[in-house]
Amino acid sequence: MIILKRIAAFLKGLLIQASPSLGFKGMIDTQINVYRRLKLKFTDASENDLLNSLIMNRIDAPCSPSTTAEEHAHYDALLQNPNKTLKDVIWAIVEYECLLSRGEELHHQLAEIGAEPSAVAEELEKWIEYLNERVKEFT
Repeated sequence: MIILKRIAAFLKGLLIQASPSLGFKGMIDTQINVYRRLKLKFTDASENDLLNSLIMNRIDAPCSPSTTAEEHAHYDALLQNPNKTLKDVIWAIVEYECLLSRGEELHHQLAEIGAEPSAVAEELEKWIEYLNERVKEFT
């Protein structure tokens, strides 16, 4: 049984490597692309309005892992912040979608493969570094 779970985890990792749009990199790139489209469509909108639209687009997404009320609770402080940046918004989305809303599932998966806390921290640093690079490329 353990071997089957490890094979499944390996295949899932391989799938994400082959198609990065399925992982956190895809989520970051998708949010940047949505932001670009919003910026092109609403040329007179303020930066804060564009970023709020990006957040609301995420909250209204049909395939959400949690309820709209839970998402509003998570994003409310960011929606109220007039000084937020694209990086702040995208990180909040990645944090919520990949970590917080799936925390129990993620914890279980990490325990199954025996992931060390330091390895998890290193992986999160990679996510943050990738986000910083992509936002820097865009801006």
